[in-house]
Amino acid sequence: MLKPFFVFMCPKCHRFTNAPVGQKRRRCSYCGKIIDISKAAVAMFDDQHAATRATKEFNASGSDEFHKAVERSRERVQELVPTETINAEDLSDDSEGSELPTGKTKRLMTLLEREARKKSCSLDRIEELSPDYQLEWDWVEEQLTKLGNRGTLVFPRPWSVKLVGTSSDGSEEDSREVDVSKDILRLLKEQGGRLSVRKLIAHYGKKSVSENSVFTSLDRLMNSGDIYQPKPGLVSLVE
Repeated sequence: MLKPFFVFMCPKCHRFTNAPVGQKRRRCSYCGKIIDISKAAVAMFDDQHAATRATKEFNASGSDEFHKAVERSRERVQELVPTETINAEDLSDDSEGSELPTGKTKRLMTLLEREARKKSCSLDRIEELSPDYQLEWDWVEEQLTKLGNRGTLVFPRPWSVKLVGTSSDGSEEDSREVDVSKDILRLLKEQGGRLSVRKLIAHYGKKSVSENSVFTSLDRLMNSGDIYQPKPGLVSLVE
């Protein structure tokens, strides 16, 4: 069964983007801001492919068409909005222990080590657990952006993070973001229009391009409607 997607506007750069229904936050592919989807006007589409095409159209035509789509899908969206608030206490794992290090940065890194080291963790989960680590979300959001820019963590999907280094890792050169969108399009055309994400990461790794740069470039291409994911781990050109 296909998963529905929301399309919404970034409040900082006013570009349109999308995320699966159920995600509360995602990182904007254009300006890097972490968007609170629950506070945004949203238009609902049946699957990622339809949402990607709509995102491209809204970015080209402006907000009028987007607002019409919001009105058309308002009733469907209301049916999916949860009526009960889930508390962080309901989701936290008491088995991790109550001892927390002193210092906000150390507490954040402890949270990321526990939740996002072995596998990626959603931004929603990080937000839900932040109070348990005596951290305010506004500060955490700012630090996640900085850690992503330094290459300490990556965004495998715009709504998830994965810790790949430590807070002191990386030189200034390693922290630079590289946009390889145009080169990815060229590679896809050369390879028949379809490639695995794993091969793309390996290809750019040989050129010292970070995984984060590859994921950000892929997400930018999906938002622009140039590519889509026919299945997880595979990207294709939009015909």
